Amino acid sequence: MSSYQNAKGETHMKSQRLPDTEFEIMTYIWDREPPVTTTMVMEALGRARGWKIQTVVTLFARLTERGFLRVERGSGRERAFYPIITREEYLRMETESFVEHYHRNSFKSLLTALESERLTESDLDELSRWLERQKEGGRS
Repeated sequence: MSSYQNAKGETHMKSQRLPDTEFEIMTYIWDREPPVTTTMVMEALGRARGWKIQTVVTLFARLTERGFLRVERGSGRERAFYPIITREEYLRMETESFVEHYHRNSFKSLLTALESERLTESDLDELSRWLERQKEGGRS
């Protein structure tokens, strides 16, 4: 695993791709104001999916071990979890990995793979504006 710097300049180990269930939990966490607890996830996601509380605890432990979450002691036996990696940072890592693996780092190959029929006029306008900013030296 390699390392990367997040938006705050903190260095973290580059995490592997999240399995769907862990990504679902991280999405829930990113959509909330931290901290998040296992109880919150169990109530919001676990019951509907038939998870046992131990499943949620195990998933949180994996996310913590892999560097996605940090944990602090909460009230009683409950622990408070905070995201270390932002959604944007994770999506950037995931996208870079995808482009590298499937498109051999070719932006042209990636764009060619996108069917033009799926792109709306608005999508094309947004892409044109983005390309103009890139030409001007902007990176957003």
